[in-house]
Amino acid sequence: MSDHRSLKIDHTQKRLGPIWLSRGVMPRNALTLFLAGAMAIGFLNLLNLIQPLLLGEMLGMTSGEGDFTANLYILTEITTLLIAAPLANLSDITGRRPILSAGFLIICITMLAIPTATTEVEYMAIRVAQAIGIASCTTMIASLAADYPQNPSRGKFIGLHGICTAIGVIVIGSGMTQLPRLFMSGGYSMQESINHTLWIAGGLAIIAMFITFGGIRKGVATDNRQKDDSFFKNARAALQEIKGNQRLILGCGATAISRGDLTVLASFFALWVQKTGTDSGVESVVASATAGKLFGLTQVAMLIAMPVIAVLADKLDRLNNLLLGVSLAALGYFALALSPDPFNSPWIYLVILIAGVGEAAMIISVPTLIGQEAPAHVRGAIIGVAASFGAFGIIVTNKVSGYLFDNWDYQAPFMFMALLNSCMLIWALTVRILAPKPVVARAV
Repeated sequence: MSDHRSLKIDHTQKRLGPIWLSRGVMPRNALTLFLAGAMAIGFLNLLNLIQPLLLGEMLGMTSGEGDFTANLYILTEITTLLIAAPLANLSDITGRRPILSAGFLIICITMLAIPTATTEVEYMAIRVAQAIGIASCTTMIASLAADYPQNPSRGKFIGLHGICTAIGVIVIGSGMTQLPRLFMSGGYSMQESINHTLWIAGGLAIIAMFITFGGIRKGVATDNRQKDDSFFKNARAALQEIKGNQRLILGCGATAISRGDLTVLASFFALWVQKTGTDSGVESVVASATAGKLFGLTQVAMLIAMPVIAVLADKLDRLNNLLLGVSLAALGYFALALSPDPFNSPWIYLVILIAGVGEAAMIISVPTLIGQEAPAHVRGAIIGVAASFGAFGIIVTNKVSGYLFDNWDYQAPFMFMALLNSCMLIWALTVRILAPKPVVARAV
């Protein structure tokens, strides 16, 4: 059995509560990673949630928001598709820290630049530039989240990381969506309120850059790297690992679906609430704030579910854990697809609970499986390939969802994702039947 799948705990290393850390990883490194994840995903969700407000108030759009949103995500995810795997592969050789810090710097600059956009093309160009920073951060964070825990503690580590990320989405993503309304109540114009909100986000991004540069461990993930390992040699080794492991192939496919899950929920949930409110005569800024509040409640549901799912991930076979995650995600999207009016029905809170639990299950189950199966010396490159699959998944799901949103029904994107998760469930069941019996991680 290869070392990266070992269930034996190295008790000579540091621990963070019940989580045993890999050789050389200090608790402060893990805590810095949790903060970085919270900040990066928080920024991404902030822009997704206030985008309806940006499109309507800053750019003056009154129709076609769904298709524009889908096209924007296609451009940003093509950017991710092009750079994620090369950056992750490079990080196996140079280390993760410099790429992660540079990503936060790019996020800062582009946050400050968004208020200068006066046309749809300018806004798209800034968001594409920002996608480079987001991809740099998220790919490095995923790689570090696989590097830092020992394998028997991997589920709990990913779960705690997911909890911190959900907190970041609540505080930065959902919380900061309330700022435009607060600024307006203080006498600022709508444009000034949007500007102030984005300037605050830019300031937080530069703070995150300094914190992560100081707190992320220096160097590469393993000392077993050969001096003659080149960029292309490392990439070939990673592809060979994926090719020979059905679970890694499944993990790449599941990454595509799970990334689509997250972005469709973040993007079209807000648009659904915004458009439903507008159609009912609700003021746009109030509808935007309501979307942020309801989306924040999905993150609360995720927070509640993640500890349970994280413990299960270290007790169940990790493919069985993925089966559970995909099943819950499908259930959550079916609930959203059949959801009542978000402004007038108390049942919306039950729907949000179900959706949040489904997202929590996917957030933990997919990276736990990939992290276990990927050897340390090419782990970044493998996660980069998975990230490329994720970008492809976002491109397809958002384009289709945008078309369905504009031409069929505001909730049609949710039904589409429910069906995709159901297909992934069938694939995972097939691998469960055909693949050799895997290692079962024991509780620690």
